Amino acid sequence: MGTEQKVHSVPVSLVGEINSSNHDALVVVTVPGTPPPQALEDFIAAAVQTDKGLEKKPGVLHCARVSGNRLVLSPTGPLTPYDDVRSVYEAALAGVRRAAEAGARRPVLAVPAAAAWPRAPLVALLGALEALYVPIQIRETFPSQAHSIKSLGVYGEGVTNINNVIRDACALEAARGVSRDIGGADPERMTPLRVAEYVRGAFGPAVRVRVEDDPHELAKNYPLFEAVNRAANQVPRHRGCVIFLDYEPESYEETVMLVGKGVTYDTGGCDIKAGGVMAGMSRDKCGAAAVAGFLKACELLKPSLRVSAALCMVRNSVGSEAYVADELIKCRRGLAVRVGNTDAEGRMVMADVLDEMRERAESARRPHVYTVATLTGHAVRAVGPAYTIVMDNHAARAKGHAEAFRASGESIADMVEVSTIRREDLAFHRGQCPGDHVHQANNQPSTQTNRGHQVLTPTLLIVHRRHGGGVHHPARGPGLPPRPVPRRPRAPGQQPALHADQPGPPGSGRLPAAGVGTGGRRGAVLARGRGGLGRLPPRAAHRRPPARPRRALQAAQLLSSPCPLVAKLPPGHSNRLLN
Repeated sequence: MGTEQKVHSVPVSLVGEINSSNHDALVVVTVPGTPPPQALEDFIAAAVQTDKGLEKKPGVLHCARVSGNRLVLSPTGPLTPYDDVRSVYEAALAGVRRAAEAGARRPVLAVPAAAAWPRAPLVALLGALEALYVPIQIRETFPSQAHSIKSLGVYGEGVTNINNVIRDACALEAARGVSRDIGGADPERMTPLRVAEYVRGAFGPAVRVRVEDDPHELAKNYPLFEAVNRAANQVPRHRGCVIFLDYEPESYEETVMLVGKGVTYDTGGCDIKAGGVMAGMSRDKCGAAAVAGFLKACELLKPSLRVSAALCMVRNSVGSEAYVADELIKCRRGLAVRVGNTDAEGRMVMADVLDEMRERAESARRPHVYTVATLTGHAVRAVGPAYTIVMDNHAARAKGHAEAFRASGESIADMVEVSTIRREDLAFHRGQCPGDHVHQANNQPSTQTNRGHQVLTPTLLIVHRRHGGGVHHPARGPGLPPRPVPRRPRAPGQQPALHADQPGPPGSGRLPAAGVGTGGRRGAVLARGRGGLGRLPPRAAHRRPPARPRRALQAAQLLSSPCPLVAKLPPGHSNRLLN
């Protein structure tokens, strides 16, 4: 009946009958308009006539026709034109969990072949397999509680290529298990170096693993990353690292390059998360976790696609060595990045590593570059917790990348919303002092910032100069439009002051300030209020002056010329395929 697979140490196999003696329950996902297994049609119809609640929530029935005399009906419920294949996923997950509550240890899932959703069998099995996952710290600390389900059978009446469905679902769930282990574990179980240890053990020879944890090399090659790492670096077990993964099949025509945000705990740094909002920040590493899971899926499914990835693992700690707002840091690319908010550490952590990926992409076969991150609470506020947001740069958008990405994810219940990068978003990160090239962030939470998730993306584009070109200006570096410094009248005898005019809010025609930065080390600070690349303006200069419409024209220059494909992918908190 096909090769037995194992997922989370639980055997998964195809069964050819609904009353197999090797199993003790049958779970049937009922979908309006889709017939159940033929041998049960009359029984299920009579049961629903007796209890209409079986159309809305799972129920357990005694049925001598099925394994263990237990029949679990798990309905999707009534479906509207606005429902999607997630209803199948949720019903399968609920059904297997209900079977376990009823005492079943070896259930069979009857996967539905719903005509409205061609991949419903795969989605249903993915939902059922999620029920097999046990968090890593429960497995390690309480092994007796690890698995209540001992095996899972799959019955696929009317489903074509059912063996392929089982193979793909088991590989994807194993990959999601890697992501959950990394993303869900607490900040001590998954410190940066312990993530590296876990990753080394998670992959076989098909995926090469290299860990850069030398503090001198990190400071030299990734100064923005090292700025965030500076405080944590004082505690040996919290020290950061960059984990490189590479999957290279014998033949391939395209290359995917991924940079994942792996902040093992985000205190906010010196701009500390106060008022109880720090809880849950151990999951700020889910971008890197998703990337690791993607590589695991590649290892198991062996696509003809090269994948190079970097997991930027760091803890954003508070301490005497912590980086602070107002620091001016020279990034790997040579641009001056002004720190505006230490709680915008995700952009700091990824930017220099992304620039290295850009260099490698120049010699790669048809490269596609992504960042993957839990980068902003605004994304959750904008689209809700169960969605990923995908954003393209202009080159990717011209190829319809985001829409294709959305359609692919939604076919397997991994919901995606598309956002668009606009000129105001690029303008948001212009330097605000003479000598500053990039302003990393404003000092407001993303949820209180207009276009809070869109405006963070351009920092990554600007830092490695892949935002579409622009006008070279000697005082500010290439790729950014010139910024006029207005002359203000002063009283007789008053000394001239260095002035940095501030942006207005996105949409006002002015250039705002929040960004996707990258971290920096202590020795990379170029100016702290005096000398260096420029003086820090007085605090009053951070107030927004009246808008100047001509800034919109300057911002438009940022999109004036083509650049290589660099797609920006900041996910929300739930990425069902890889979380």
